[in-house]
Amino acid sequence: MQLPTKESLRTEFKSERSGPVDDSVIINNVVALANTHGGTLYLGIEDDGTVTGVSRQHRNINQLAAYVFNNTVPPTQVRSSVIDSDGQSVVSITVDESTQLTCTKGGRVLHRVLKANGEPENVTMYPYEFMSRLSSIGQYDYSGQPAPDSSLDDLDPTSRDLLREGIARTHADDQLLSLSDAEFDGAMGLTVRNIPAGDITPTVAGILTIGEKQALRRTMPTASATFQVMRGGSPVVDKTLRLPLVTMFARLEELLAPWNTQTEVMLGSRHANFFDVDRDAFREAMVNAFCHRDYTILGPVRIQLDESGLTVANPGGFVRGVNFDNLLTVSPTPRNRQLADILKRCGYVERTGRGIDRIFARTVSSGRPLPDYSQSTTNEVVLFLRKTEVDERFIRLLDALTERRRSPLPTESLIVLAALNQYGQLHIDEIPAKTSLDRERVRMALDDLLSSRSVVRRGTGYAMADDGHDATSRNRTASGAQPLALRSDVRQTLDHIRESGGEVSVSQVAEHLGVSYATASRLLKRMLADGLVQHRGSTRNSRYFVE
Repeated sequence: MQLPTKESLRTEFKSERSGPVDDSVIINNVVALANTHGGTLYLGIEDDGTVTGVSRQHRNINQLAAYVFNNTVPPTQVRSSVIDSDGQSVVSITVDESTQLTCTKGGRVLHRVLKANGEPENVTMYPYEFMSRLSSIGQYDYSGQPAPDSSLDDLDPTSRDLLREGIARTHADDQLLSLSDAEFDGAMGLTVRNIPAGDITPTVAGILTIGEKQALRRTMPTASATFQVMRGGSPVVDKTLRLPLVTMFARLEELLAPWNTQTEVMLGSRHANFFDVDRDAFREAMVNAFCHRDYTILGPVRIQLDESGLTVANPGGFVRGVNFDNLLTVSPTPRNRQLADILKRCGYVERTGRGIDRIFARTVSSGRPLPDYSQSTTNEVVLFLRKTEVDERFIRLLDALTERRRSPLPTESLIVLAALNQYGQLHIDEIPAKTSLDRERVRMALDDLLSSRSVVRRGTGYAMADDGHDATSRNRTASGAQPLALRSDVRQTLDHIRESGGEVSVSQVAEHLGVSYATASRLLKRMLADGLVQHRGSTRNSRYFVE
């Protein structure tokens, strides 16, 4: 077994070179791991990753596991093992993420955080943080609780009417329309009977959805949003909003509209217009941010538009079990179940809870790169929609495929095809990391695309059927094709890199050549494969350079 070389939120090293660590240190680390994302504690490794060996006292792994079980509340089962590495023995203690709060037998609750330098540490979890932790693992719905210091007068009748209009427009739950206001509020979960007093008060979700502005400020100080438009590093629009969600959504769409320009594309004899940011994708991203944010954490939902694209960020990381690798496949588990239910019943979000599918599908269908969640952390979910020229070639391809199949591509097939268009030829094992689809869905999508002759096999990989670029450039050169280094677009790109100080981004190349982001990305990847350029960084920090 290969040992890790550095610490992380899921990995902790403890040295026993000068003697066994105190047993309380082991318990504290197990508790902290259980209250974060789970992970492994290694005894016998220095902080720099050097293996120095575990002490004799801690080599009895069965006794060690029993000690942990008896000194944690609730009792925590761990998996211990002895690992031999370069003649030294290391003990690993692996703990799963807990589905409830775990503490030491003495009552101390800890969790793991990252310091400013990126190193992990164990810190005390204070009572005000308990709700955030429990909601992130699906054990507590903060949005369903009575709103503090609130009364029925805090609910805005006009906002309630907007909710009713949403139901009537979408027919999401028509039977609610015949109810009186009091019955409507109770059925929707906007109010709850306060036990033991017996009076009816607004829920947190009720205040968030249709609360008066003053009530939002008084009872929900975390419920706010910022909208910024940046140009040259300075804000030209900078708004802070504190509104009930039924009006917040419309206001944010209004603020984006003047900056969201359209591109017209001819599809045969038809005109089609594509926005820089697809409006349906933006709506889904915006609603997701408010629906899934952690309202126990101070900080607004952030929406920022700059020259590179649109960022939508919300406080609170992904809930338990959700990460970038399974965004499109994991069963929906909203952090705020009551709020999510209200928005679904009023037609603001899909009843399936699969809004992220729509963000991906609508974005790539408008000829833009795949959505990017790579900047997300344990404390914040960050979506980035890159601004590029419309990839007209890809849009025309999708239009032709839809015409030929007489139906749109399935979402998974569309996303896989978009990944091949954006990144060029990929092995089946590379596609999940690019698309957030699991391997089985990728395989089914590839089978579908192969059957429609949209994709072809090339060696061990897959590529778009009409893509004239692949990794076998040497074979084509041998048969008389023009060498890559002699192509005019390659020469222009190399000149542009040198004129730009030796390195460029994909967006800069796309703008220089007047092509789409996907086309520029494919060109640079071919140049990389042929050794004409080098590459460093990832996602928004990706750069191609020459020495």
